[in-house]
Amino acid sequence: MDIASFFPARATEREISECYEVSTAAFSADFPGRPVPSCAAFAEQLRMPTSLLGTQRFWVARAHGRIVGMVTLTLPDRENLQLTITSVRVALGDRRRGIGTALLRATLPDARTVGRVVVTGQGLKVGGDGEKWASSLGFGKVQEFVLQSLTVPDVDPDLWRVTAPAGFRTEQWTGAAPQGLVAGYARARTAIMDAPTGESSLRFPDWTVDRVRQHEADLRERGEEQRIVVAVHERTGTVAGLTEMVISSARPTVGYQQETAVLPAFRGHGLGRFIKARQMQWLTAERPEIDWVATNTAADNAHMIRVNHQVGYRTDATVADVEAQIDTLEAH
Repeated sequence: MDIASFFPARATEREISECYEVSTAAFSADFPGRPVPSCAAFAEQLRMPTSLLGTQRFWVARAHGRIVGMVTLTLPDRENLQLTITSVRVALGDRRRGIGTALLRATLPDARTVGRVVVTGQGLKVGGDGEKWASSLGFGKVQEFVLQSLTVPDVDPDLWRVTAPAGFRTEQWTGAAPQGLVAGYARARTAIMDAPTGESSLRFPDWTVDRVRQHEADLRERGEEQRIVVAVHERTGTVAGLTEMVISSARPTVGYQQETAVLPAFRGHGLGRFIKARQMQWLTAERPEIDWVATNTAADNAHMIRVNHQVGYRTDATVADVEAQIDTLEAH
């Protein structure tokens, strides 16, 4: 077995295909029934120089000349500068041979060099091989999430016909927030900071107008369409809540339901359900090709899980985020 740095932009089609096989086989084994991207869509995402969270570095494991495992090291570059987000994938037939551990070990010097002290792993199926492996190395579970999805053709559109709560209206846009709403929209996004985070070291961004504009620019650069619906309190003009949907050009039939937040002063009016329902009405009217929408929600956020069910989502699986100090990992 050989562990080596990997540069997707310079990779051959065969290497990309082998990475795709490793990644999608592992995902399908853990989450049967959830759709996987095409190889072309996977390659487009893999070859982007950065993720929305920060720069990425890659290593692969080869056995007998074939890629049998890969690891992605993401280095957040705006907040969470003390940690890495690390994803390890190993071909199903090559597990329990030390490949995942060797890949993880390869990332630690780079993480140390840029001052990181914590390694975070995300989206490990609870009770699955990945969580068990991480636990054996000293990782601890810090938060659980439920994966939820909405299959558009299977949902009764009447679920999205929700009456506006008294005193509120919606505004919606694609891409850049209107200048007259952007400051209020930024303030509303800070309400996500109240969402449960368990024992996770990850922290939400401090949403300022500048940070909103940077996020919008990052999405445009990646070829991702952002669709925002906000609830506006008519008497004061306050942006009381928002919900965000993102569609990647690499997967134009899939929507990703991202943040939904309501300012504390306006909770209890049903705004979360209202704006999520309005988002689905808008999405299906303008993007009828989208047939599946995915989201994840903190497992202890019973209110948002219930709201998602009310607009047609089903719960597919429970996953965990795990963390370990680099000192702990090196000791193992």
